Amino acid sequence: MQSTARLDNSNSRFSGPRPAIAVVPDRHDGPVTLCEFLRNTQPFSVRESLPRNTTIYSEGDSTDQIYEVVSGTIRLCKHTPGGRRHVLDFVLAGEIFGLIEHSEHTMSAETVGDVTLASYSRGRLDRLAAGNAVVRRRIQSAISDNLLTAQQQLLILGCQDSRERLASFFLRLAERIGLEPGNRLELPMGRQDIADHLGLTIETICRTVRILHRAGVVSVPNAHELILTDLPALRALAVEG
Repeated sequence: MQSTARLDNSNSRFSGPRPAIAVVPDRHDGPVTLCEFLRNTQPFSVRESLPRNTTIYSEGDSTDQIYEVVSGTIRLCKHTPGGRRHVLDFVLAGEIFGLIEHSEHTMSAETVGDVTLASYSRGRLDRLAAGNAVVRRRIQSAISDNLLTAQQQLLILGCQDSRERLASFFLRLAERIGLEPGNRLELPMGRQDIADHLGLTIETICRTVRILHRAGVVSVPNAHELILTDLPALRALAVEG
């Protein structure tokens, strides 16, 4: 059963005058992430811990807030009128979500397990971006990255078989967290979440993991961890599509 949470970004918990928005200089002496801009310019962001299967926002809700995953994992979903679900992507710790160029969300965001989030005002970020080219570029880059991810997912779903889809999924997760070869890859999401993300059944996911395990491509210590034992073979599978 899902609960719904709406993070209050009014900063009403803080007494005294509202802090001024910091001015970020337009510098080119090193990379600065959008998360860093948000933290630096909105130091009094609202932080909240939420249990598993909590809806952060639903399709059609206002895009007045941007979220950073402090810990845990978020799934971004589309639900059909007939009750079917497709998981478009997962958002990991240190990543942001909810940044789109629309007044209403086009998908839902839900917690996979226990999650801690920081929420930031989209209006304040837009005001800062209006006078700062660096911030504008970071926003455009983040939106472009989301578009490229969606395009890659379309390619995976349209051209790859079950082994290739799962190999691509494991590799992308490993790259996002900077996993070293031989280290354990944590899978916070369940098999059903992965199935709904890759357009497969849960039975196909379980069977394909066993196939990869028997081939020596991955090792499976438990249901929520993998060891990518043969990265060259996994990469070869991922590009076959």
